[in-house]
Amino acid sequence: TSIIYSLMVDRFNDGDKTNDIPVVNPNIKPQANYNGGDIQGLINKINDGYFDSLHINTIWITPVVDNPDSAFQEFPEPHRWFSGYHGYWPVHPTNIEEKFGTLELFKKFTSLAHQHNIRILLDYVAHHVHIDHPFWKEHREWFGSLVLPDGRKNLRLWDEQRLTTWFEPYMPSFDYSKSKEAVEVMTDNALWWLNETGIDGFRHDAVKHVHNLFWRRLTEKIKTNIEIPKHKKVYQIGETFGSFDLIKSYVNNGQLDAQFNFNLYDAAFPVFADTTIPFSVLNNQLQKSFTVYGTNNVMGNIMDSHDKNRFMAYADGALDGDVNPTELGWNNPPVVKKASSYNKLKNYLTYLLTIPGLPVIYYGDEFGMTGAADPDNRRMMRFGNELSDIEKQTLADVQKLVNIRKLHSALNFGDFQTVTANKDLFIYIRSDFNERILVVINKSFSKKDIQVSVPEYYKIKAAKDLLTGKTINLSNNTVDVSADGLNCKIYQLTK
Repeated sequence: TSIIYSLMVDRFNDGDKTNDIPVVNPNIKPQANYNGGDIQGLINKINDGYFDSLHINTIWITPVVDNPDSAFQEFPEPHRWFSGYHGYWPVHPTNIEEKFGTLELFKKFTSLAHQHNIRILLDYVAHHVHIDHPFWKEHREWFGSLVLPDGRKNLRLWDEQRLTTWFEPYMPSFDYSKSKEAVEVMTDNALWWLNETGIDGFRHDAVKHVHNLFWRRLTEKIKTNIEIPKHKKVYQIGETFGSFDLIKSYVNNGQLDAQFNFNLYDAAFPVFADTTIPFSVLNNQLQKSFTVYGTNNVMGNIMDSHDKNRFMAYADGALDGDVNPTELGWNNPPVVKKASSYNKLKNYLTYLLTIPGLPVIYYGDEFGMTGAADPDNRRMMRFGNELSDIEKQTLADVQKLVNIRKLHSALNFGDFQTVTANKDLFIYIRSDFNERILVVINKSFSKKDIQVSVPEYYKIKAAKDLLTGKTINLSNNTVDVSADGLNCKIYQLTK
């Protein structure tokens, strides 16, 4: 079972100043240029014990493949300029981005991670390449056309031209339905990254925009070339925005292990940010997701991602109503002003770390980093004394929460039983053969004294508070819970 930590290589830690080579262009602002993060920076943080102290066991990193050395304008107005700092504009199938390091250094990173019992998921882009890529220059027949038969440009037509649309005029999209050769070359390329670098799996970009032919062929090759002969499980998680049915259609034995559960995220995010939206909304969506993916699923559960406005910007009130998140991010980046916002964050992460599925912590979540829309949600990571006192306390609290998830089997494999889901309280029990865990989340600003009745057949005698270590004895199968405003409790129920 994985606790995933998601990071952007360029924005995490600058370990080697000699490869800090921003793109030179007077039109590009620092937020859209290379900021200096690199593979050596990741190695340094493993050696520092940062990931060990956070108790995560899987790191998903953005692509390390070579990207262009020049800037390009975004298609939507106001046509801002960007570099490929994010890694999603490949210009070569196997070269490593020189601003991040070398292939040897990347192998060293994955090997070191494994010594710390950390698995590595690499972001893989199967949907497109950049126009500077040799595949585009030499094999135009592998790609769809930028111009549709009616003369319109096939740009960002996410639904209408789902399997062929281009994201930008400089990012040609593969049309796998027309070229078996493209399917073979790109699935072989994915296998090259697995075999050559020692990574443990992929986070797949833009899954719904890639033909099922591709995913089936890739998974077939992974099973026959790696999983069966090497007895090594390769985990594949995809990114798809859409309906339950669309997201689920890629999660099966022949395709992907999981996708990110964006439908659940869409319900959870406002519930934890806004104290007026009842927990019943979230519980309904959670129960629906169980019917679609099963209770014990390995779907990815997020609070933030590199494509979403950060939770703290909403919790703190910087993003509400008529505010344009993109313009706010460029012109007036939010700062956290309310101490209560950190409690909202900890409530959200308590939920994320105690429900079925795989929790995903986006870098900076662990101390309450804020940010509006891309690229403001991709600020440079901060460590140690760069954090304020309240951020340091939040980090310590989140480390404790992640460790509870890691140590307790019921939170990883248990069933899920809702006890209460009303305006202010979300109370549920996770049970497996070893233990039962009771979770109480209070999102109102006022203290709540609650009596939680547990079934008599549980034969529970005591409840141990896993956050404080204190044990309370039970009378009449009832746990007396006192939860402060915007606070949570996690109990281990014992016989």
